[in-house]
Amino acid sequence: MKKWVVIAAWLIAAAIAFPFQSKLQVLASDESDAFKNNGAESTQVDEIIEQRFEEGDETTAVVVYTRQDQQRMLEDGLKFCEKRRVPDVVRVITAFQGICGELPKITLPQSSMIKPLSEDGTTALTTVWTSDDATESVVRDVAAMREVRPDWAYVTGEAGFAADQAAALEGIDQTLLIATLILVLVLLLLIYRSPVIALVPLLVVGIAYIVAAGVAYAGAQAGLYQATGQATAILIVLMFGAGTDYCLLLLARYREELANDTADPMGTALRRTAPAIVSAGGIVVAVMLVLTLADYNATRWMGPVLAIGTAITVLAGVTLLPAVLAVLPQRAFTHKKPIAPIWVRIGALVRHRPAMLATAVVAVLVAGALGNLKEQGTLDFSEQFRETPESVEGLRILQAKFPPGQAGPVDLLVPQAIATGDNFAPLGMDQAQSVDLAGASRDGKLALIRITLLQDPFTEMATAAIPLLRENARKFSPEAMVGGPTAEVLDSETALSRDARLIIPLALALVFLIVAVLLRSLVAPIYAVATVILSYAFALGVSAFIFPETDPAMPLFTFIFLVALGVDYNVFLLTRIKEARRDHNHEDAVIIGLERTGGVITSAGLILAGTFCTLLATELESLFQVGFTVALGLLVDTFLIRIFLVPSIALLLRSKAL
Repeated sequence: MKKWVVIAAWLIAAAIAFPFQSKLQVLASDESDAFKNNGAESTQVDEIIEQRFEEGDETTAVVVYTRQDQQRMLEDGLKFCEKRRVPDVVRVITAFQGICGELPKITLPQSSMIKPLSEDGTTALTTVWTSDDATESVVRDVAAMREVRPDWAYVTGEAGFAADQAAALEGIDQTLLIATLILVLVLLLLIYRSPVIALVPLLVVGIAYIVAAGVAYAGAQAGLYQATGQATAILIVLMFGAGTDYCLLLLARYREELANDTADPMGTALRRTAPAIVSAGGIVVAVMLVLTLADYNATRWMGPVLAIGTAITVLAGVTLLPAVLAVLPQRAFTHKKPIAPIWVRIGALVRHRPAMLATAVVAVLVAGALGNLKEQGTLDFSEQFRETPESVEGLRILQAKFPPGQAGPVDLLVPQAIATGDNFAPLGMDQAQSVDLAGASRDGKLALIRITLLQDPFTEMATAAIPLLRENARKFSPEAMVGGPTAEVLDSETALSRDARLIIPLALALVFLIVAVLLRSLVAPIYAVATVILSYAFALGVSAFIFPETDPAMPLFTFIFLVALGVDYNVFLLTRIKEARRDHNHEDAVIIGLERTGGVITSAGLILAGTFCTLLATELESLFQVGFTVALGLLVDTFLIRIFLVPSIALLLRSKAL
């Protein structure tokens, strides 16, 4: 009776949560503040402009015309001004005249103004200001502009960038969900050759995912965190990958107990595997919650969403899965050969050659890790996409025909009283193309100055100019603050570096503590964690050879996933070895643990790596790199570390291993 109550409770929870899954995706589509550093100077500048300036909520789209067709530009400008077409339009200025709206009522120093016509006369710009910077509104407005402009014009600028980034994430949850379901189903069928075994984990994790999406939506709506497209995409991969692993661990033990004719096969299987499942899931939850300490918004907001998903997955694995298995006929899971012959042969090899195997595996991993000595560049905006979108095409034309910095001016806030006339002179510097007074705050106390750099504002060279610009600005006024897209890049990189220094040691300490409590050992957690760090170094080093430039967030994200998920497999193996030591000597217990968990850990590793490979189908280079690196690290964990290295170390350490 209890099993039916459990199943009913989960189905009711899923029915209640189901409508909120799509709402979570809508919430996650607005990532306007996700890639900023909480409390950074550039973030403060952005907030001040938004709150205290008339144009604070405005977003700018730049239409790059590759022909100087004055008549067509004027016609397009009139259409851009139509509220029914572009609902949030505030003003439109073409290269030849203003079409609608008014510029801020402040005198601009004409000597420093950049003309909207290229020097060779081939390219002209139209600028469209819109009043709403919410992602959904920006996407709608940019789509309307692109319907109007001719084929030889490109919508770029701040609004174009945001729209194309949103388009790259549009539908990603559905794509990943379908790809993950198909992949997991195919792998389970190939490995177990049983439709029932293939479908049961998917059913359990699918119900858990629906419930988790509903809970994550409720937390975001309550203002506890902000949902992001990046977080919801990884939530699918994490839940179906790790969730299937937890299900397989219990399922494999259930089949083993059935083969041994145990009196209570399900009860025994659950008692033996629940501590490992709960501990493995607890490690993931703890590590994800550590992310909430990050300054970088995308990292901090990702933590709670993934922690919720993992916790609900574990709960489903120890309640819903046993209930489902209990109502199905036992013959669907019975098999008479719980140990495949290959694991017996591998066990014999590890027993007789532990030192050789450990040395060989460590040598391979260290060789791959040497790639970390290679210096990598940082992905700029144009490199964030797998396929070049319109905004990047327009950006490249703009940078070729106009001063490159015009694509993303630096924002400088200074007291209004000193931001007039020749007071601009102290800001002159080798990196600046122009310095323009762009607006005044509503209370008349602050002035917004736009500085156009000589360099492409999205490159490392421009980023390197920000500290000097801030130093010069402080000399100009101690109250000066520097923001804008280039400053945001610098502040984000600084935050990610600081977050890594805090999160990585704290995550390792938590993992060590949980494994130590589970195994009641101080030695086993050391090599359990050390081997995962080694696989991470290998995966990151190999990816350094493959990707010349990388997203600054990638090393931290891949570390979190590889440590949290990689340690899971160590937990599965070591808990089984510890169990076998009750009735066998240490050497036999290690080999028994290897033989009994080899099949399930290999299956789980393949499935988890496969789910992260689904990120390779995304349009964003950052997610592509995370997917590749995590999948590589998981495969190394599965086929080298868990099969050969950890058992070999356990044998070499003898009774001290546990």
